[in-house]
Amino acid sequence: MSASSGWDYGQPTVPGTDRPRDSSEPFGFDLGISPAYEQPPTTVSLPAAADAPASLPSSEATTGFVLSLVGLAATPFLPIFTFAFVVSGLVISTSSLRDCDRGVAAGRGRAIAGVILGILGVVATLVVILGLMSWSSAVSPS
Repeated sequence: MSASSGWDYGQPTVPGTDRPRDSSEPFGFDLGISPAYEQPPTTVSLPAAADAPASLPSSEATTGFVLSLVGLAATPFLPIFTFAFVVSGLVISTSSLRDCDRGVAAGRGRAIAGVILGILGVVATLVVILGLMSWSSAVSPS
């Protein structure tokens, strides 16, 4: 056994890359057979629809809410005329609520409020009209 430090032998070569020792490149560098590392192509992506800022409430939701509210508030005074307001407010609010559920429009809260007020207005109008009919039959028995 010799008292060698281990530096006499050099590094082992990687299989398939055997090069002659008289190369001008330093040992361990293989500049002639280097693989080409390239940046992969990037794709342009647009922001998702969920990243878009919330839009303003749709005018349809506001219109349905206002018609239902006006119809409900005026029901005790003019039940026959306000029935048209209440029904049209209910129809418009329902249509706006469907648009909000599909993601086409905003204003879901106003559409829900318009539907609730429209249903309450229809019930209140029917109660007032039926009350007027029974009162008129009680006042003038024929």
